[in-house]
Amino acid sequence: MSARARRFALVSGRWDPSIAVVDIDAALDPAYDGTDRAVISRPRVTPDQIEHDGTRVPLVGLPVSLVALPALNRLLVVNHAGATSPVAMVGQPHGHAGAVALFDLTATLGGKASAPEALLPTGTFGPVGCAVAPDGRHVLVAAGEGEGLEDGGRQISVIDVSATVLRHNFDMPHAGSPCPRPSPDEGFGGFPNPAGLAIARGEPDLVLTADGGSSALSVFRLADVLSGGGHPPLARLPLPTGPFGVAVSPDGTQAAIAGRECPRTGVEGNTVSFLDLAALRQGKPPALFHAELGGGDGRPSRPMGVTFAPDSASAYVAGYRTGTVSRLERGRGGTWSEAGRVELTGEDGAPPCPRGVAVTSDGALLLVAGGPRGAAASSVLWLLEARRLVPIARVKGVGNESYFLEVIEI
Repeated sequence: MSARARRFALVSGRWDPSIAVVDIDAALDPAYDGTDRAVISRPRVTPDQIEHDGTRVPLVGLPVSLVALPALNRLLVVNHAGATSPVAMVGQPHGHAGAVALFDLTATLGGKASAPEALLPTGTFGPVGCAVAPDGRHVLVAAGEGEGLEDGGRQISVIDVSATVLRHNFDMPHAGSPCPRPSPDEGFGGFPNPAGLAIARGEPDLVLTADGGSSALSVFRLADVLSGGGHPPLARLPLPTGPFGVAVSPDGTQAAIAGRECPRTGVEGNTVSFLDLAALRQGKPPALFHAELGGGDGRPSRPMGVTFAPDSASAYVAGYRTGTVSRLERGRGGTWSEAGRVELTGEDGAPPCPRGVAVTSDGALLLVAGGPRGAAASSVLWLLEARRLVPIARVKGVGNESYFLEVIEI
């Protein structure tokens, strides 16, 4: 990062139909700690619905993830519920038609974007994770649910951001019919319901999906996903429980998967699984190493978001249930172990419920977003000294039950 670069955190608003644009360096000012003064703006991700009496009602988008495309001057935000009426959301919380909101990146970082330039339907339901392809043009979005149901997610949307168009939806392997009941239920397992999605650059480039519905990790060739059709996965690996977040190390050799909970039993997870991508590319058996998270009060941590340090030797994971953030270190022989852990402090006695994690490019700062569902602008962004996991600043008002976030340095 150059001396003149500015650093921003973009935080998904979830139940707030907006994202929060946070000036990271302003947030580090002690005078701003514990306030929302570092929030530059909160651009909306959905339009309003005009009622019969002329009143305007904000539509629900449930923004959960986002990614920047600097070369195209675009920001893409995944709306888990597209643009849904509040009445429809109350009647059925799952399986709404998804959409992505597209923003002018420069305007957004400058606090001048109040609404998206386009709202593009994904043609799927309940999308969650997203990632940019190496060409800097295509964004892949994982469809986490089925139509009107929590179960039934089985597609990866391929969006050409430069043309603002959905190219196609890539079908993932699935079997049977979606479970008509919400989880936990024994009827889950036939559909992947991918949540997190990551792309690993290398030869070949790979797409990884954290399949919460079938408790597995799927690995596809990126070229197959971009071409469409019914290409089988390169690998499909069972996990200890249903995963949520997935990340690829900057050196492209490792993947980390956060094991959230089993959709069949509701038992919450307490592991981060690591996959040797180099071995997978070489055609060797794709072994997984499962690192247990310790500490806390004996409860499973229910890990959700995960990310790597720039040196690829450490990883960070958010423990939703225990309100903690852990640092894991890589050892010899592909092993990983927890090397540090800190408990976060929620607002006004509320549990912190951390979900999204991100690291600045110099590896010095760890940013964590979270908070329980509550009032508008009730979520928090914590800034920690990454190596020692020491909290150094806190930004209020970044959403309502915030999920993933993106760090941008320009």
